[in-house]
Amino acid sequence: MNDTEMKPNHVIIWLDANMGVARNNRPSKKDLANNTNLDSLPSDERSLDIDNFIHSVDQNMNNENFHDLIKNPLRMFTDKTECIKCINDSIEAKKQIFLIVSGTMGQLIVPEIDSILSGFIYIFCGDTNKHLDTWACNHLDHIIMFDDETDLFVRLLRDIGKYYKKKSEEASANQTNSIEYLKWAQRLVLRANKKDQIGGQKLLKEINDKLASLELLQSNENDGNDQIGKDVDEG
Repeated sequence: MNDTEMKPNHVIIWLDANMGVARNNRPSKKDLANNTNLDSLPSDERSLDIDNFIHSVDQNMNNENFHDLIKNPLRMFTDKTECIKCINDSIEAKKQIFLIVSGTMGQLIVPEIDSILSGFIYIFCGDTNKHLDTWACNHLDHIIMFDDETDLFVRLLRDIGKYYKKKSEEASANQTNSIEYLKWAQRLVLRANKKDQIGGQKLLKEINDKLASLELLQSNENDGNDQIGKDVDEG
């Protein structure tokens, strides 16, 4: 996309001492990176190597790799300080942040950012009760906890879809932009629904109905403008 076109502005920041290491859990990272990247093929079409997506903790990262990273919505970190910097940089760049963090790292970072990213913080750990019994109980209004990877990814995709659905409503004065946001929302929710057939159908219907309505309205307006132009030419 060139600079005059709309660009997605969501970013997924993942802080985890294990997942953040470049070559660990590669299939999971690739799955998330592909599915949340609106310019990529769905994750079922595994045609790109994970190294095109995960460079943030690679000490040998060169400019070309960094350019690839900036275009991709997934950022991986093992260090809290670096993660906080990325959060601040993303906020300054007016990006919507979706933060995934392990239970252990969450204890360190959530108290600092819970009010800033409230509702967009996903705790992913194998023992949620352990953290609920300690630090997490003080932040339940701001975080969502998961112990299953698929459940996490599905919720994340739908939440990003909801974000663009809301962006569409906010952009109602610009019909073209509003339609584009809905198309992004539709794409993300469809990908989520492929992983989970139970939920998400109501959300997808809402998006589809609104998209069809806006596209019909745009088509009718274009037809009307064409007719006016024709009448002017004939006159």
